[in-house]
Amino acid sequence: MPFHGFFSTDAHARQTARLAWFAVLISTLACAGAQAEEPDGRVALVRVHLPLVGNADQALQATLLRTSDRLFAAARRRQDERRPVLVLQLEPPMAQESVATRSQFERAFALARFLCSRKMAGIKTIAYVPRSIQGHSTLLPMACEEIIMAPEALLGEAGIDEVAEGTIRRTVVAAYQEIAEIKRTMPVALAVGMIDAATEVLQVETEEGIDFVLRSDLEAFSQGREIIAEKVLVPSGTMAQWSGREGREFGFVKYLATTRQGVATALEVPVQLLEENDALADQWRPVMIDVKGKITPRLAGQVETLLGTVTQQRQSNWIGLRIDSSGGDLEASLRLASTLAGLDANSVRTVGYVSSEATGGAALVALACDQLVMHSSARLGYGASSDQPQAEELEAAIAAMQHSLALQSGRSWSLLASMVHPEIELLEYHNKITGETRLMSSKEATAEPNAADWQPRQPVQEGDAPLAMDGKRAQELGVALHTVESFDQLKQLYGLQEDPPTVKPNMALELVEALATPEFAVLLLMVGFAGIYFELRTPGMGVGAFIGSTGLLLYFWSQYLNGTAGWLEVILFVAGLCFILMEVFVVPGFGIFGLGGAAMIIASVVLASLTFVRPHSESDMEELARSVAMVAIAGVGVAGFALVSRRYLSYVPLFSHMIPTPTTPEERAALDQRESLADFSELLGARGKATTDLRPTGKAEINHQLLDVIAEGEPIDQGAPLVVVEARANRVVVRRAISG
Repeated sequence: MPFHGFFSTDAHARQTARLAWFAVLISTLACAGAQAEEPDGRVALVRVHLPLVGNADQALQATLLRTSDRLFAAARRRQDERRPVLVLQLEPPMAQESVATRSQFERAFALARFLCSRKMAGIKTIAYVPRSIQGHSTLLPMACEEIIMAPEALLGEAGIDEVAEGTIRRTVVAAYQEIAEIKRTMPVALAVGMIDAATEVLQVETEEGIDFVLRSDLEAFSQGREIIAEKVLVPSGTMAQWSGREGREFGFVKYLATTRQGVATALEVPVQLLEENDALADQWRPVMIDVKGKITPRLAGQVETLLGTVTQQRQSNWIGLRIDSSGGDLEASLRLASTLAGLDANSVRTVGYVSSEATGGAALVALACDQLVMHSSARLGYGASSDQPQAEELEAAIAAMQHSLALQSGRSWSLLASMVHPEIELLEYHNKITGETRLMSSKEATAEPNAADWQPRQPVQEGDAPLAMDGKRAQELGVALHTVESFDQLKQLYGLQEDPPTVKPNMALELVEALATPEFAVLLLMVGFAGIYFELRTPGMGVGAFIGSTGLLLYFWSQYLNGTAGWLEVILFVAGLCFILMEVFVVPGFGIFGLGGAAMIIASVVLASLTFVRPHSESDMEELARSVAMVAIAGVGVAGFALVSRRYLSYVPLFSHMIPTPTTPEERAALDQRESLADFSELLGARGKATTDLRPTGKAEINHQLLDVIAEGEPIDQGAPLVVVEARANRVVVRRAISG
């Protein structure tokens, strides 16, 4: 028993120890899991899309405040006394040769002062400059506490926009001095050297070390110091531009890095912390816009209208485009893509969401968004749609991608072009100096400034096949940012609690679309031309002119909002109408003005319903045939209205006093006989009055006779006094009589 009791006690102790060990293990795993759920949140990254225009500075200030608040909250939860770190990745446009691509001074200075204000005092701000920056965007790195640059990136020529205007304003130079003196990130002399070409920057060596001094301040600086050596860094007449290596040498660049991985290594943090955490954007105001089916000028115009409504009224700062399309009209797709790429990325985030397919022109729309999210099995690439553009149109579209869309969207123009051109071979290139990876064609890689640094790795598509990739492949190549399996995962990705509302056309837009349909277009044309004919039959009443003008105005307005009509069509129509009026009232003759004016009117009406000026494909020819048929049907309808109105409209009570009753055949024959025998030479010099408007022909009462007369010179209004100036046989020419 004692032995048994001893064994029982020992076993109980071992069991108790084992349970305690398991408890410690579970507690440790729980703590580790908690830490894994909440990683080190002392570092965050915010992308600043340049240039800063409009209200971009205000939107960025709100984003920076929200991000800093989260960093402070995370530090309090961890009881971490270290200062949170906020990295501003400055994203300049791909090319900066145009003044329009650089930041406005007021916007850049306002954001720089905000970074220097007390609101950001508790945050350590670091500017990351992966590519060269010119213009007033250079204020932003100066306003941060540290600068990280790519070795070959350039920072400077801040006054390049001011030089284009003539002279540097002193207030602008003072602003650069103010930011440099507050932060002391960059020496004041080097900052002034970037903005003021009239100054000279010196590097001087004293017993205390190396300093940077303006030539104008050298005398004051040398008081009490012995200058050992002096070197001109920036001669007068030039604006300084510093590379990352030079900045590192001069001490205002803390680290050199070409990628986010390099930035993370320099800051000694995991690279995952430098990814934008869209799920934390708790102030998203999201909306969705559907882009489904074939992209037509009508669909593109509709989406552009919705984008303009949402952005101009600031209803949303997150716009998702739900794309399921195999392309369509290339010109319309390119126009819609340019509209998306031109939106201010600092004020609104555009996300292309491809659930099934985005090929051809639809792929351009998807790639023009700020971010692209795809289902893992969704398809992106070249689309062989039925309305393939001709070679000339395709070359023009690729040129537009190269010189405009690629620069706006930050995408390789070869990648964009491969979506609509099956013969463009796309390769994955690696820069051996910077470590950057980019998808380009051999033509684009050869045109790069440092072409020798770009080394091809492998082609993206196999053999000579057109480009096609699914969501997983697009993410691997960096074309798509994320892949998801459902719309719910997309919402989780961006921290959206509910389904974003889908923006649809309002009643006004639906009315425009209804008016632009061929059926309503024919009706509007018939009303317009019938009104003009009615006005010519009843001059001076104005009813026909009002009805006709309203019909034609609605026609051109609907076609304009539908994206098919422009100023060319309106000018053609107005000019043609003026020529016809000249033929009728001013210079009646052989009909040159009348025929030319009629041709211009017909051309304007036909062009107003077309999406092109010259047809390039079979679908264009079909569209041209439909438009001509529409005008022809309207013409037949107006002709029928003219016949009916001449015979019956004068008997309708409402119009009987407007339109004279037509003469019977017997009356017409008798009148013709009288006119053939008539000789009105005795009326020369006689006076009378116009019973109708003479423009230039009409009727007048002379010597108690109702005669057909012709007005000489200017038209004569009904009831005006007149005098006969010529009378030969039955031809009577009159002129307005002068009173008295």
